[in-house]
Formats: sequence, C-alpha cells, structure tokens
Amino acid sequence: MVEHALITDLNLQSLVRWRYKTETASLERLGFQTLGFSLETEGPFSALFKLPMLLLMVPKREILVFPRPLRLAVATLLLRHSDPSTIALCMGKGVKFYTAFTDKTLLISSAFRSYAVPLPTSQIIRSALSPSVEAAWPAHREHARQLEGQARLIHPTVSFDEFLELSRREEDLSQYE
Repeated sequence: MVEHALITDLNLQSLVRWRYKTETASLERLGFQTLGFSLETEGPFSALFKLPMLLLMVPKREILVFPRPLRLAVATLLLRHSDPSTIALCMGKGVKFYTAFTDKTLLISSAFRSYAVPLPTSQIIRSALSPSVEAAWPAHREHARQLEGQARLIHPTVSFDEFLELSRREEDLSQYE
C-alpha cells in the first residue's frame, strides 16, 4: 500500500525545488502556483522488493528517500492552476496534469510517454502524449474545455488532500488496467 504525505521538512523541500526548477519555471510562466511537496512511500522493505524499479528511477533524477524499514519513497512537487482547475505533478519522468469533473471523470495529461491505457469503462481519460510542458498544458486545457462542452462541470481542486483523492482514484483504477 502506498502512503502519501505532505513534505514539511525544509531541507527536503529545498532539494525538490532545486530538482524541479526547470519544470517549475515553465509551469509558473503558464500561470501555475506551488501547491506543496508530496512524499509517496511504498510499504516496508520496498527498497529491496522494488530494486529494479529503483534502478530505473535513478537516471530520471527522482528524489528518493528511504524511511525505515527500508521503504522506498519518492518526493515530488505539486502546482495548481485555476483556469481550468488543474493540479500539475512534477516527477522524474516529467509532468502530469490532473483535472477532475463533478461526474467523477478524471482527465490526465502528461508531458512524457505513458503506457497506461484506461479500460473502456474507466472514468479516467488520458490525453495524447505531448513532448513538453509548454505543449501539454494547452492540449490539456483544450481537452478540459471540450469535456465541459459535453455538460461536465469541472470540480475545483485546490488542496493537497484533493490531489491525494485524485491520485488514489488513478492508482485504484490503474490496478485493473
């Protein structure tokens, strides 16, 4: 089971801010503001059990933390935009955009190659790959507007806890995809 926590340690926040300075600068130019810092922690001894995954994370310059007992944790940065209400997640692979709708639809776009394909019955809609943050954001925004045109209402997502809910929904549905 994955646990999510808000990072309050100022040294770890500084490290995350430094790692994602390029992504943050791009997102801030697009109108995003920092929401917070997130730590996603795998279960006990996951650093051992997930060693192959860990080895793939190192070249992506993920910020890795190893809480006891030998747990694997990844530190990321969250930013938010109000038009449309969207949360951007900066991680080693790139940036993901999340926009939620009141009918439980979740639009996810990324500025990196993702191989996840939602089931036909899934409420997750994944946008096509965009090569950069600057290309992914306008595409995501346009897709959100198209969904609004289909009588869907965007659910305002402005807090860390609301992001956690979106992330859990993505993880839960991804288990079956």
